[in-house]
Amino acid sequence: MMGAWDTRRFALAAPLAAQRAAPPAVGETVRLSAPAAAPGTLRGELVARRGDTLFVRRENATAPVAVRMAQVEWIDVRRPRGWLAGLGRGVLIGAPAGFGGGYLLGSMAEGGVDECADDCGLLTAAGAAAGLVTGTLLGALVGGSAPGGRWVRTEPRVHAAAAPQGVALSMTITL
Repeated sequence: MMGAWDTRRFALAAPLAAQRAAPPAVGETVRLSAPAAAPGTLRGELVARRGDTLFVRRENATAPVAVRMAQVEWIDVRRPRGWLAGLGRGVLIGAPAGFGGGYLLGSMAEGGVDECADDCGLLTAAGAAAGLVTGTLLGALVGGSAPGGRWVRTEPRVHAAAAPQGVALSMTITL
């Protein structure tokens, strides 16, 4: 009889194809952990993939480091963002920064409550509005022209081992 915590039924579970990221291609920038091949995190360009071995050339190095897939704990690949994602990121950073800067400059230019008459707060509001527009446009321009990239985990490892009362399973899930 299976108990509530019996893990044997999960031993054959495999990730769906849609849950896996594409494996790294030759020419992509990768970072990986393979303590037996290189201490710490190995980061560089994937120059070749032969059988079960990856060849990674570190920056400012001439000879690649050979790493067997059995030694790899995890692999991240640097994937470029699209220009639209960069544009959105630039606007999300530029708009609040521009608004805050414009607000501060407007308040400093206004002088304070003692020095304003009927138009108290007008210069602060105008500065905030101008800063918002400027920050949004500059953020969109910079973000769209230099979208950057992000690290994507590929080839997730699933570990299964025999336990005293069944099978133990460990996996990493990124949502």
